[in-house]
Amino acid sequence: MAVWQRYLAGLAGTGLLCVSCGVLPGQAGPSTLLWALAGEMGLAVMAYAWQCWWLSLAVAGSAVAGMGLAYGAVHPATVGTAALLGAVVGWWSRQRWAWPFRPWQALMAVGVLVTVSMALSGLVAVADRPVAAHGVAAMVVLYLSTPPWEGAVVLTALGQGSALKRFWVQNYGWTARAWGNVAMGVAAGLGILVVTALVVSLESRTFRVRANNPFVTASALGHHLGFAAAAIACGVVLLAPMAEEALFRGILFGSLSQRWRYLPSTAVSAAIFGLAHLNLSLLLPLAVAGVVFNALYRRTGSLIPSTMAHATLNGVSVAAALGLAGLLH
Repeated sequence: MAVWQRYLAGLAGTGLLCVSCGVLPGQAGPSTLLWALAGEMGLAVMAYAWQCWWLSLAVAGSAVAGMGLAYGAVHPATVGTAALLGAVVGWWSRQRWAWPFRPWQALMAVGVLVTVSMALSGLVAVADRPVAAHGVAAMVVLYLSTPPWEGAVVLTALGQGSALKRFWVQNYGWTARAWGNVAMGVAAGLGILVVTALVVSLESRTFRVRANNPFVTASALGHHLGFAAAAIACGVVLLAPMAEEALFRGILFGSLSQRWRYLPSTAVSAAIFGLAHLNLSLLLPLAVAGVVFNALYRRTGSLIPSTMAHATLNGVSVAAALGLAGLLH
């Protein structure tokens, strides 16, 4: 892409961010999340196209602060997270890392994803009103927006290191053992269900952490159950396990285990897997699940078993939560 094309794309992204911040203060309906997501996409396009951390930081922060001043409500945390995302993505877009990544490089990939989540939460705060979560637009963001971001982080990280094809063949190549890996993953997922249920019970009794599954508490489920079921099946059971296993197992744990011993590499990657979901009630159960996923990956050298285990865990957990909520008959 030529320099003028990159800067034109960056200006278009900046424009989308400004339009989003201009519309959000008047939003209180189900489209609030969709406008916030559009603004975040514009910010990411701007920063990746310009490939300049300080310019992206300055423009993103100024755009969000300027639109806030225009509407009489500046949110410092939102300005800060937008500027941070611009700086991180602008710097990250220039890197050309060799595969396998060094530990700090793998951690940086996860850091990009966490910063994206923080920036989205910040842009939602621009609305300064309760977010309605009973429409199709809200469900698109709740169930289908996270996996593409995770996939984009994986694709850009591996693409910059010219390792995408090698990574795919190594981790998802269909060999003679593939069906056995599928069966192993499903069995492991069912076993993890029991373990995580015990962990959740321990949390609620000992630490008084209230269980909270963000994918099933939205009021949207009662209004559009058919669409929600399809979105959950696609986003939570299919796309999320593939993207998260590629990121947290293939890139993070795979890179850490190349340089560190097994115990510290699995402990750190599993803890980050739990923390990255930004949900206190899911922290410990997902960290425990991450240890098992790591063990599956280490034993087989393939992401198929851990992906199947992850999909099984998500699918049965969501189905059980929906049943308890009385939404499945």
